[in-house]
Amino acid sequence: MKISIIIPTYNEEKSLPGLLQSIKSQDFTDYEIIIADANSTDKTKDIAKSYGCRVVEGGLPAKGRNNGARYAKGNLFLFLDADLKLSKDYFENTLNEFYAKNLDIAISQMIPESDKPSDKLLHDFANKFMVFVENIKPHGAGCYGIIVKRDLHEKINGFDESLDFGEDTDYIERAAKISDFRVLRSSKVIVSTRRLEEEGVIHLIKTYGKSTFNDFRGKRTTADQLDYSFEHIQKNNSFTAKIKLNNYPIFAKSHYNYHSNPKAIARGSKINSIIHKANSPINSTGYKKIKKPKPIYLRHNSANTNFTNMNTNRNINRNTNSNTKNINTNNINANHNHIKINKNITNKCQKNNKSHSKLNNKNLPLKSKKIVFYCVCGEGMGHAIRSGVILEKLTKIYDVYIFSGDRAYKYLNDKFDNVYEIGVYNTVYENNSVNDLATFIQCMKSTPSDIKKSYNTLFKFARKLKPHIIVSDFENYSNIVSDLMHIPLISLDNIHMITEAKIDFPPEHQADFLKAATIVKLYVHYAKIHILTSFFNPPIRKGRNSVIYPPILREDILNLKSEKHNHVLVYQTSNSNYELIEKLKNINEKFIVYGFNIDKKDKNLIFREFNEDIFYDDLRTAKAVITNGGFTLISEAIYLKKPIYSMPALGNFEQILNGYYVDKLSYGEYHEDMDAEKIINFLNNLDKYQKSLDARKNTDNSAIFEQLVSSIEKYSRKQ
Repeated sequence: MKISIIIPTYNEEKSLPGLLQSIKSQDFTDYEIIIADANSTDKTKDIAKSYGCRVVEGGLPAKGRNNGARYAKGNLFLFLDADLKLSKDYFENTLNEFYAKNLDIAISQMIPESDKPSDKLLHDFANKFMVFVENIKPHGAGCYGIIVKRDLHEKINGFDESLDFGEDTDYIERAAKISDFRVLRSSKVIVSTRRLEEEGVIHLIKTYGKSTFNDFRGKRTTADQLDYSFEHIQKNNSFTAKIKLNNYPIFAKSHYNYHSNPKAIARGSKINSIIHKANSPINSTGYKKIKKPKPIYLRHNSANTNFTNMNTNRNINRNTNSNTKNINTNNINANHNHIKINKNITNKCQKNNKSHSKLNNKNLPLKSKKIVFYCVCGEGMGHAIRSGVILEKLTKIYDVYIFSGDRAYKYLNDKFDNVYEIGVYNTVYENNSVNDLATFIQCMKSTPSDIKKSYNTLFKFARKLKPHIIVSDFENYSNIVSDLMHIPLISLDNIHMITEAKIDFPPEHQADFLKAATIVKLYVHYAKIHILTSFFNPPIRKGRNSVIYPPILREDILNLKSEKHNHVLVYQTSNSNYELIEKLKNINEKFIVYGFNIDKKDKNLIFREFNEDIFYDDLRTAKAVITNGGFTLISEAIYLKKPIYSMPALGNFEQILNGYYVDKLSYGEYHEDMDAEKIINFLNNLDKYQKSLDARKNTDNSAIFEQLVSSIEKYSRKQ
């Protein structure tokens, strides 16, 4: 016998026929099927026998798989979950690759039983994740299909039945330490997306991400740490038994459908305990699903948000008092030319109460300062620059601890005290386009060290200092700390415009939108409030507690006097965009180029290394700006009334969105190629864009800072 297929089951009458039929339809026939059943009360066992399967006693997943293996005759064991299906030529592809690579244990990849682009994207990500960590941290689960040699299974003593969660991941890890493991490239199993549809992507990512994160830290996740429980009530017996489901590796079990019955026992879930251990079998009354309450989101459905000033105890309260002027956070004129923000709030509050102090007063008396963790995305410099503006004021009010990575860490560390370095993910660009594969490889290589670095700083500081609140500028580790330690989190960034607002974008970039939305939701979810900063102002999505403010600008930019000289400023965040440089040489204009970290002159191009003072002067005197889709420079160019030619990095949806709105609001043009004629045409139409820019009203940072302080006071946890 070549292969013994072992399938743990419990009440799988709906799912099992699909799997068995997919097995029977294969050309390969040298196998046996063993059903390890946990006393199903439906027709599972009858269905199994009708397909010629051998039915043996099962139980919880580890026990069921081990017991099935004891009865197996094959040289290879294939462990499958009951709600999978095998793809065409599964056995042929699996065995050919397994023996060609001289493997001892392997898992397949997943194909979603769905045509939705988002489902395909998520499962594709899961497959890539497993592939790229196979040599770093061998990982997997029953839903991938585990094929293993009999002697290896016996050598590691099978699945660990003492684990209430992650017995399949533990099995793979132990086996991989003494043998050759691989994620098969040619072998695919078809998985259901029912649970993904029922639970929602955010909940699944949150749940499964926690276990994966713990696995990489070398820490096991227990069933008690999950947000699910199932309550089983027997009608004929006077007891109630609660069993808790555990977590899974990221995306690994996303297809499981834990309905209101105990199917989960045999479908790959790891039950913490069954309190009742009587001899009577589990009956068919089913389990009532009890889900941990989710945070209640306040719907932002008013255009006006009122603030009073802070009292001496630093309490800011929202109210609707007619004596307080309104901040209009969602009002933009018909031409989308400007966002109206009242700049006189602080002065009005001072008139109402002389004892009140301004928010940025250095000598502000405080009875006790709240501890705020401010976490900043380390990719690029935009997040750090904008956060630096806020932190200049925030550090005068609260005890602020700052966490970031890469260049952002260095920038903030030069400006502030209490700055600590954590891991950061960086996007890889080639020729003004995102290289998804290279980005993913880099991410996977850096993940273990990044997690360790972040744990040794952010997690340990949180345990020690017990912050009242976390503010995140699109920083992913802060979200994990917030979730695990129940610390309220405020999101302040421009990126969440993608998920919080009803945005327009080019329809051909639907796939880029789905990818970006998935990543954005993964980075920060369950924030108490999303404070969004943007130069465009679409409506907020229904039911979201989000507000939009104009872009955060450096004081140096606010103080610049805009003039128009005869040069065009070119700024590129990717120093691989040499195609653009060659195009510019053929245009009869003077270009000052930043982003290539060199100082030289080449025909009509003047390259400069970055110097803040010189850059400011070049920007304020430029007649136009050519850039990608970076939010910071676009916002500064709009403030200084500089027409913009935007060429977003392809694949970077945030840049595509910014460039699209530059064009839509007639602040410039959005193009996806480097055509010299288009650049010349843009430069010939600067007067048109100048008119739209001149009509836009400039604002300062006071309103968004008031909103942040108000939110900190409102949402901070009590110590």
